[in-house]
Amino acid sequence: MDKTDFKNAFKLLNEAKSIAIVGHIRPDGDCIGCCSVMRQWFLSQKKRADVYIDGIIPETLNYIAGVGEFKTDIQNLNIADLPPYDLLLFVDTGDDKRIGECNILRQLSKRTLCIDHHLNNSVTCDTLVLNSDMASCGEIIYELLTQNNVKITKDMATALFTSVSSDTGCFLYPNTTSNTHMVAAALMTKGIDREMIMYYNFRVYDPKLIRGLLLVLKNIRFTSSGRIAITHLSNKFCRRYDFDHEERHKFQKYAIDAQGVRASVFLTESQPKQYHISLRSHGNINMAAVAEKYKGGGHKNAAGCTINGKYKNFIANLISNVEKAIDAEKNPSQGKSGTQTRKKIK
Repeated sequence: MDKTDFKNAFKLLNEAKSIAIVGHIRPDGDCIGCCSVMRQWFLSQKKRADVYIDGIIPETLNYIAGVGEFKTDIQNLNIADLPPYDLLLFVDTGDDKRIGECNILRQLSKRTLCIDHHLNNSVTCDTLVLNSDMASCGEIIYELLTQNNVKITKDMATALFTSVSSDTGCFLYPNTTSNTHMVAAALMTKGIDREMIMYYNFRVYDPKLIRGLLLVLKNIRFTSSGRIAITHLSNKFCRRYDFDHEERHKFQKYAIDAQGVRASVFLTESQPKQYHISLRSHGNINMAAVAEKYKGGGHKNAAGCTINGKYKNFIANLISNVEKAIDAEKNPSQGKSGTQTRKKIK
């Protein structure tokens, strides 16, 4: 889906003298990079620009310009103390739930704009710029700025390169396109420290992850004749190791990259009987369609949702829907589950 008509979006951005920029909950490199570059551009025009994130920003992204100024303590914000804004900008956000407590900012803003690349975007806004064919929101913002002759500085390029590289898994994921590489190449001409960006996003790890990884590897289960890998992190596990969202996602590759696996299900019990479900797949297996069954969403090969209840009460249904998605890749016209031998998940 491509709705990248930038005319109205750029008009809103140019007319606004003050802007509140909002990213999604559990922010990643694409989200933070996009927030940063839009903030930098507005500040360069001597306009007010504040970034609000309902969630903790990973420490590995502290090199991105302005991150220390982002407002993340949303729960304790008093709306009476906040200024009015001409424009409320949502970036890299597919639905209103992903905005979290930052939805309160709608009360202070005259207009709303969303720039996004998720399938089936449902964010409530006045103007939507959407291209789900883009690997990252950073690619869309790069195109928006360059089409309108905005000068991209080294700091802006650093933020955008983080966006583009992080949402493609260091250019390894199937969403990577020739356009992704062309954008990355253009950003590299701005003098960015590419080695530093790659180190903090794909190489560095906290030694505490070693113990956690041992448990993750021990607990991986395979089902559907080895086509599906499942990892379940209990609430007790999460509290014991205190891993943040990005740290937990470092474990996911060991499930999805196992030989023969077509899709992975990564369950994190963030609170007792509340599970954040992260779904990954290869090829044309649509995980976004699976997530939507549980009021979630995302991309074709990377999606997520939240399920409340006991693990044993929903896991069989979840795995059944993932199996149907895998079988639909083989027979798109039918889209029904095949007769593969199914192993019981405990």
